[in-house]
Amino acid sequence: MKNIELLLRKINQLITLVGGAAIALMMIHITADIIARFFINKPLPGTISIVAHYYMIIAIFLPLAYTEQCKASISVELISGYFSKKMNKFIDMFGSLFVSVTAFLIAYVSWGGALKNFASKTSVMQGDYTIPTWPSYFILCFGAALLGVYCLVKFLLYIVNKDEGCELVGEQK
Repeated sequence: MKNIELLLRKINQLITLVGGAAIALMMIHITADIIARFFINKPLPGTISIVAHYYMIIAIFLPLAYTEQCKASISVELISGYFSKKMNKFIDMFGSLFVSVTAFLIAYVSWGGALKNFASKTSVMQGDYTIPTWPSYFILCFGAALLGVYCLVKFLLYIVNKDEGCELVGEQK
């Protein structure tokens, strides 16, 4: 189980690098579009659609599991400070299960939408250019599924390590 979790951590890190690369490419693309627009009066075709349908989707949905891995998601610790360590681990365990189930449901529903858009070859027109957008729908499925798998493994680690709680590989105490 620890080997699976370690593999997921490496996949999450790699996928997050892809998300970071998408942000860098988005900045370069938008900068080039602005420069072309103001200096040679010819904006780059499809910039708005490519940013909205590719760069932003990649930057948002691919790193979801990494955010969970780093415990960097937003949390409100209004009353958990009053709970025992054991109770907080219990809440975290079922929170992981809840997030996993929810992420798998999102992946399942979005998979149907992605297949529908793939079958119809969904695209957008921007100016004289047709930009296919159907591939971006699969990015949401992949990101949600990866989050679901990571949280499921986290939940299973809680179950396996009942006495210790969940000690993920590389996690600091």
